[in-house]
Amino acid sequence: MKYSLFFVSFFLITSFGTSFSQENNTGDIISRIIQKNGQKFVKNKNISSVSIGIYKDGQVYTEHFGEIVKGKGNLPNDKTIYEVGSVSKTITGYLVAKAVLEQKIKLEDDIRIYLEGNYSNLEYNGTPITIRNLITHTSGLPTFLPAKMNGLYEKLTKEVPNEFLALEKSYDKEKFLSDLGSVSITTEPGVNYLYSNAGTELIGYILEAVYQKSIDELLKENISDKYNMSTTAITLDSTQTKNLVLGYWMNSETPAPNNLNSLWGTAGGIKMTITDVMHYIELQLDDKNPIVSESHKALYEVRYPLQIAYYWRVWKDKYGTSYNHHGGTSGTQNWLFIYPKYNLGISIITNQSGPKTPNLLSKTAQKMLKELIKE
Repeated sequence: MKYSLFFVSFFLITSFGTSFSQENNTGDIISRIIQKNGQKFVKNKNISSVSIGIYKDGQVYTEHFGEIVKGKGNLPNDKTIYEVGSVSKTITGYLVAKAVLEQKIKLEDDIRIYLEGNYSNLEYNGTPITIRNLITHTSGLPTFLPAKMNGLYEKLTKEVPNEFLALEKSYDKEKFLSDLGSVSITTEPGVNYLYSNAGTELIGYILEAVYQKSIDELLKENISDKYNMSTTAITLDSTQTKNLVLGYWMNSETPAPNNLNSLWGTAGGIKMTITDVMHYIELQLDDKNPIVSESHKALYEVRYPLQIAYYWRVWKDKYGTSYNHHGGTSGTQNWLFIYPKYNLGISIITNQSGPKTPNLLSKTAQKMLKELIKE
């Protein structure tokens, strides 16, 4: 999720870890790297907890630090469920890639063929918004619908989480589609990069239309059941909800409310455990999976070396071609990195959201990467 918009990603410092191979030397090294960086992370101001996962060469390493609720000493664990914010977009991108391969949709389709009613506004000088534009944030659509959400997370006041929730409660899919009909496109689609949650929610509508299934049904059928990611969903059941954490906005001592996700949830509504994220990394590193290969295709260059695939940020440097995405809500922040060259993935999730958190997450992940490569 865009850093400037949606941060946009103690009494006790302990850790709990699981690994399939921590008895060997590689496992010991990785565990030591996680320990060092995790303990340092929770020493930062306002941070209460962090969960770190590393997938390397078919092995999983997860460890947890701090306390979920400040002052309670309740350590997160592998069953702790987090809102992963805009990392959800990469999963949405996977569903879109599948739809493209199955010829349910085409990248160059005018999105209006999937909409009922008059949306003559969704073009600029005769150039329509396409599926490609939606998944690369080049549609020209606003960051949020309703319009009142735009700029809300730039205010940095303590009221922001509840103000956002109130707007969600007053909004629904019908109002979204109505507002979509009055949006003004001021630049040619496909030319400028402008991060759009509204565009990603629209993709949710299109996916439901072409498959005649809800997004949660599509997630369950194509992700959760298929790849052992049982908690990966927008709508959790009553048992799972008990493990969904609340987080903290800025320097607040009061937990922020969870997002309501009154639209399709495809922009940022998915919840996951750290172990689900590890299974997701394993999936993303499967170069024999045609859906993964399609979803990793670079479709738009923002500026070298950054390109956009099916929502993935594609980056090229000395570590090869890698894929990453940040996600944030008013109570959680996370960053996910995939490094195919090293058969490696890193996920770091904290239940704190503030302007410095995305950079802190990224720097911690980069430190671990460098240490892993060095070792």
